[in-house]
Amino acid sequence: MLSLLVSLTAVLALAPDSSVVLQERIDLFDPTTGQFLGTEQTYFDANGHRLRLEVSGADGALTLLYFVLRDPSGREEAAVYFEGDEPTATRTAFDYDDAGRLRTSTYSYEPGVTADRTEAVLDDAGRDIQRRYFRADGSQYGVEDVLWNDDGTQHGWDFRRLRRDGTPDPDRVTSYRYAYRALDEASQWSVRTRSRKGQVERLEARTVTTATDRVPFVTAAPFALGTISTEQSETSPSFSRDGRTMVFARYVDWGEKTAFIADLTDAGWAVEAIPDIGPVYNLAVTPDGDAVVYAAGPAGPLMRVARTPDGWLEPENLTDQYDIQGGYASFTDAGDLVVYRSDGPEGDGIYLAPKSDDGFGPATALYVPDEGTTFDAIVDGQRLFVTRCFDDVCAPGSSNGVWEVTLDVEGGPSAQKMPALPYVWGVQIVEALGLFVYTDGEDILAVPLSTVEQPSGS
Repeated sequence: MLSLLVSLTAVLALAPDSSVVLQERIDLFDPTTGQFLGTEQTYFDANGHRLRLEVSGADGALTLLYFVLRDPSGREEAAVYFEGDEPTATRTAFDYDDAGRLRTSTYSYEPGVTADRTEAVLDDAGRDIQRRYFRADGSQYGVEDVLWNDDGTQHGWDFRRLRRDGTPDPDRVTSYRYAYRALDEASQWSVRTRSRKGQVERLEARTVTTATDRVPFVTAAPFALGTISTEQSETSPSFSRDGRTMVFARYVDWGEKTAFIADLTDAGWAVEAIPDIGPVYNLAVTPDGDAVVYAAGPAGPLMRVARTPDGWLEPENLTDQYDIQGGYASFTDAGDLVVYRSDGPEGDGIYLAPKSDDGFGPATALYVPDEGTTFDAIVDGQRLFVTRCFDDVCAPGSSNGVWEVTLDVEGGPSAQKMPALPYVWGVQIVEALGLFVYTDGEDILAVPLSTVEQPSGS
């Protein structure tokens, strides 16, 4: 049965209209920590009808697989869904009243055995405006009012639990609300927050795929909304290897950035300015989170400042001490220092200064491409993630953007552009939070780490 449904969805999705949304992906994030929580993906046919829903957790494992069948008029007629590793499907039958304003969903958890049902009141646009929930014995246990904004986006919903006698339980009323951060001219949203009882509980980033945009840029979420990502401009993110310490810069004037350090606590990110180092151009935190390396300006010098339990030490000039030129610093897991040099001895590219006791050895070329400007590298084993630009504009396009470079291959490094990401920089792999973090120069943004672990759309 499952293979038949999969084949059916593939047939129905053939030859879509170029403007129809074929896939909607909603990535879910914890708004306080920024942690990736999971993904909801909905697939549609050429007429925009829902065919399949997949819900997965942060680890990528499916928690819900939902298939829809339709009658000749296009209305949803039945559904089959699987939850988690449960091999037995739940079946749903949809029935409508003569006016088409009431849809009844009847569930069967065992073949031939009717269980709960839900009644949905529909408006003129076919949207749910109220849902009523019933047990298998016919008693009602809840009612939900679904609310819509004038622009067609969902405002939220209010769920009221009912007692056995049908009266509302005042202690079991839950309100959910959406707040939208980005709407296009057609009132389509890309980022929103969901609140429960007035408290923001998750951040959602929406990416849609159409026939003319088969590999869209994945919509990124603001990282740690309200704490790290604010109404000001933030850039230059860098994380310790355990994902619990990060640094970044905040600015009004690009040339006068203030350096901040943040530590992840049970209450979220605790943020404080790094004292006594003046404006920075960009910065990075060491793998253990105990020191910060920063460029004092576009031409350097490169500085290091250490943090101890008693406070911050005096900054050191790494350029003077170890002859390390360049900027856009990052670190390998072993503590080697990686920098970008436009005037390096082997050309414009990425150089590595190996860690040596408390300092660094001479820097040598790690990756110097034949063309373009390649900077802001992060090392992940034998892979580099770098930003590359091949013209004076550096706008998102077929060439400019984030590239993955594999170093240890026969014949020299192998590089390929990541199609899911626009032109951004400061990329960071944060495994502890399940994130790939970067900046566009105005905001610190995050997408699921799975975005870089496999090709978009695969």
